[in-house]
Amino acid sequence: MLFVLVGAAITTLAYLLERPELLAVGVIAIVAPLVAIVFVASSRPRLRVGRHLDPVVATVGEPVTVTVTVSGRARAAEWIERVPMRPGYAGPGRLPDVRRTRPATFSYRYWPAERGVVTVGSLLIEERDPIGLAVRVTDTVAEAAQLIVPVVVPLAAGPVPDPSSDAGPRTSRSRERADDDVVTREYRSGDALRRVHWRVTARHGELMVRQDEPQAGPRARLLIDTARDAYRDIDMRPLRHGPPSGPSFEWGVRMAASAAGHLVERGYAVDLRTSTVQPEQPPLGDAPGIPAALAAVLGELAMLRASPSDGSPLPLDAHPSVPIVALASQPSGATIDWMLAQRAPGTAASLLLVTPHASAESAELLATAEVFTRAGWRVAVAHAADSVDAAWQRLIDGSSVGPDATAILRGARA
Repeated sequence: MLFVLVGAAITTLAYLLERPELLAVGVIAIVAPLVAIVFVASSRPRLRVGRHLDPVVATVGEPVTVTVTVSGRARAAEWIERVPMRPGYAGPGRLPDVRRTRPATFSYRYWPAERGVVTVGSLLIEERDPIGLAVRVTDTVAEAAQLIVPVVVPLAAGPVPDPSSDAGPRTSRSRERADDDVVTREYRSGDALRRVHWRVTARHGELMVRQDEPQAGPRARLLIDTARDAYRDIDMRPLRHGPPSGPSFEWGVRMAASAAGHLVERGYAVDLRTSTVQPEQPPLGDAPGIPAALAAVLGELAMLRASPSDGSPLPLDAHPSVPIVALASQPSGATIDWMLAQRAPGTAASLLLVTPHASAESAELLATAEVFTRAGWRVAVAHAADSVDAAWQRLIDGSSVGPDATAILRGARA
């Protein structure tokens, strides 16, 4: 548009000054952008885009290799692709000429920043004329979904006891059967996403679902306070990408994933319980390197949300001989009662309380720790900046609070 305006001004000036040499310049300035527009509009790209993601189920921060195959017809152009990380795209790169007989393939890596089901794509093709006066951006629309699960950090043995000697062998056989003898079929409309077998899906190139459920041996229970009001650092800004969350809640999710991995490694099947309602039928985090007994829990944790409580009473169901690992920040009285009721007498139970800031713990939090300690629980306090393995070791050592926190707790009792 600027070229056209300048050309019109020069042409007018040429007539007014009776300078024919300016007339040629004005005509060129007017015609050049029109020719550029015709050039980029003369051959609209007709493309089909396919993607291969490796790994198909990734963890937060793990590099994902994306291989993109572009077929159809298009001239050489620049490309960028939307990805779920900052700054939000991969590229730019150079896409060569695409012909029906010569598809183009390129690869890149991205590092997912948040857990959940994310989308990779769409691919944007940016085509310019030879002198760069006109540009056309074509959105190929096609996207690929990927499940991003929390990182599982190896944890030291304890404080959860080993399963009984009788249950141990059954657990090992069950895990082997779940991993090796699972029966799959093609995905059908209406199948639950949690039944998608990602490992077989990656092998066949189409969605495959389980036809049987993996069996399990002794069970352990993982409790997480998911009430939004229980986390003071939840980010409620409407412009934030994704659902409301915060450092303390995300630390709790990472700790839960590592604790679940630790329990599964020791032979337990893990039941995840939350204090608020969560999305139904979460996807299954099944992929190479992820045990089948852990896949369901990681899928649930990937989709875990801090949500408001609906005010209904929480189920108070204890189960004998089921060890418990609980995670919370500043639980309400109802949540405390719910967690305490999960433990049967004589059963091992541990609680990790996470605080938003690395400062002296509040009297309220330490009073909560005291309630659980008196009920026979092992309790430790962690900060959102702590590593999960260090917090777990603090739980093992029994060093629930530091000297400053102990002084605060004594003052609260007084």
